Amino acid sequence: MGDSLGDQIKIDEIDAKILTMLLAESRTSFTDIANECNTTVTSIRMHYKRLWKYGVVNGEQMLVNPQCLGYHHIVDLGITTTVENEKEVAKFLEGKPYISEMVSPAAKYNFLGKVALKDLNTLGEIIEDLESNSNIKHVDALIWAQAVNIEYPQNLIIRPLDSSDERKNSQMPALTNNYQASVEIDETDREIAKILSRESRTPFLKIAEQLKISTKTVIRRYSKLRENLLPFSTIAVNLNKLGYRSLANIYIKVSKRSKMSEVCSQLLQIPNLIVVIRYIGPYDLYSAIALEDFDRMFEAHDKIRAINGIETADVFLTRMVPSWPLNLFPSLLENETLKPKYWAVEPKE
Repeated sequence: MGDSLGDQIKIDEIDAKILTMLLAESRTSFTDIANECNTTVTSIRMHYKRLWKYGVVNGEQMLVNPQCLGYHHIVDLGITTTVENEKEVAKFLEGKPYISEMVSPAAKYNFLGKVALKDLNTLGEIIEDLESNSNIKHVDALIWAQAVNIEYPQNLIIRPLDSSDERKNSQMPALTNNYQASVEIDETDREIAKILSRESRTPFLKIAEQLKISTKTVIRRYSKLRENLLPFSTIAVNLNKLGYRSLANIYIKVSKRSKMSEVCSQLLQIPNLIVVIRYIGPYDLYSAIALEDFDRMFEAHDKIRAINGIETADVFLTRMVPSWPLNLFPSLLENETLKPKYWAVEPKE
C-alpha cells in the first residue's frame, strides 16, 4: 500500500473482499470474512487495520432512517449565487439551524443544503428566508420521494475483484415511495442508536458497559432498531484511494413518471452508479457515478442516453467525496436543536 493520502492504494483480493462484505454489512464478523476468503481471522484483522491505516476505510456507520424520527420530508436545497459571493453566502448558511448538511461545490449549484422536515409547510418559509439574502440568486427545492434505499454499494466495482458476475446476480434494493410511520424510542434506544450510527462495529458488551445496562438488553434493542431506525449498516470508504477520481452528478427528467421504475432499473445496470434519489421538483431523479477517468464518463453518458424514458440528463462533474456512503442524518438523534454541519468535498487538514 502507498502512504500518501491523495494516492490510489494498491489492494489485493482479500482487501477487496473485506471492503465488499463490510460495505454490505459493517457488523460482519472477521470469522465470516475469513471463511469467505479461505484465510485466518488474524490475517483478516491485519488487512483491515492496514485499510484503516492508509485511509481506505475512514468510518463505520449505521445510516439513520429520518422518517422513523418523524422527519418525513427530506429536501435538497439547490442554492445558486455568484462565485465572488460564495464566502459570504457560506457564512450566512452556517447560521441556519434547519440545514443539517451542506455540500459545496455541488454540481449545478454553488451549495446543496440538506433539510429534514417534519412539516412540509415550513419549506416555503425556509426558501423565503434564504432568498432574503441579496447574494442568493435562486433556491431550488428538490424533495426526496424516499428517505431510504438511495445508496448502492453493491454496484461499486472494487478491483482486483472482477465483480461483473456478482453485480448481475445481486439483488438491488427496490426504490420505494412508502410512507414510514414514526417509531417510539426511549432514551436507551436513542443512546444505542447514537453510538451505532457513528461506530457501527462497537461490540454489544462495550455498549452495555457504557450505558450501564445488560448485554441482553442491548441485543434486544439493537434487533428492534435494525427493523426501522437503523436499516443499513456499512463502512465509509475513501473512493480516491480505490482509483475513483471524480463524481458524475446526473440530474434526470423522465418522459413519463410511469416509466420511473424501468428507468431506475436500467440506471442500476451502469457500473459504479452508487446513488439514486427520486425527486419531486425540477428533476425526477438524481444519480451519482464514481469515475476513474474521462473515458468512463463518456461510456456512462452513452449508456444513459440509450435508456428509453429519459427526456433530459444534465451531467455535472465534481471532485470525489472524501467519504462514502454519506452519513447524513445522525444529528437527528440529538435532542438539542440541530446545528448546521458543513461537509466539504475535500477533507480539511
